[in-house]
Amino acid sequence: MAILELILVLSVHHFLIGPYAEFGRIIRVNFTPLIWSGFLPFLLGALSRWDNFNWLKTYRFRMAALWLWSVPAWCFFDWINFYFMVDPATGLHAWNYQGIPANHLDRFTGYLLAFAAIAPAMLLTAELWMRCGLRKWNARNSVRIPRPLQIICLLLGVLFFVGPFIEQSPIADLMLWVSWIFLLDPINYWSGRPSIIGDWSAGRWGRTFSLMFGGLTCGFLWEFWNYWALAKWTYHLPFLGFWQHIRYFEMPVPGLLGFLSFGIEIWVMWQFSLLLLNRFVEGETDSAEQKMYRCI
Repeated sequence: MAILELILVLSVHHFLIGPYAEFGRIIRVNFTPLIWSGFLPFLLGALSRWDNFNWLKTYRFRMAALWLWSVPAWCFFDWINFYFMVDPATGLHAWNYQGIPANHLDRFTGYLLAFAAIAPAMLLTAELWMRCGLRKWNARNSVRIPRPLQIICLLLGVLFFVGPFIEQSPIADLMLWVSWIFLLDPINYWSGRPSIIGDWSAGRWGRTFSLMFGGLTCGFLWEFWNYWALAKWTYHLPFLGFWQHIRYFEMPVPGLLGFLSFGIEIWVMWQFSLLLLNRFVEGETDSAEQKMYRCI
């Protein structure tokens, strides 16, 4: 990762000349998939050092499934954006890719590596936050969410899910980043899977905040590393008004709040998927307590 950062800085400031300049350009075009492919081993190494066991070896099937699952999960969000969330005044999408390689093999290899890193990066970062003291962040009193309210949450999830298909404008972003939480978390709870409802009912807040901070941490890194890349994304969020022009690199600052819910949303979607995948990826040696305080 440090080497990639150094090459990026040298290339941006034109310190690379001759054939090295072309090498720097290639790195900048592929910077997002490269840097995030390096970030995942860093996270796994940090967790392994912290927990005194090899994370990749212990959770190899789960990590492989999560890595592959992340690709179609993010393709769903891209599909919504590029087909339904369009500003009618300008024809621009909520976010747009620029400088994508013309060669289809290069393009789809980049897509695969970048998209595959999204879910593992957020959930592994959340795991690190759990170990920074949030794992046992419990409330004195639990928050009971009665069955009727759980059903209302599910119905809201259905409404938020169909919202982008109906509204078809960038404001549908607000619904996109919370829809799966409301829709799937009650199902996870009813099915006995780890869930936000289950955590809150037991007075456990650590996982919720860890997922939020994991999403926000990765959001800061995504925007930071994206800014100087040649293949990158930009945003068009006119409903933010004045705040659309107050930016953290390419991202309007209020948009960073979306990463808080996105960390939770990815986890809820992943837990729902484990209803089908669990027998293939669940660690047989994990205790009930380990599953209770785990984010992957």
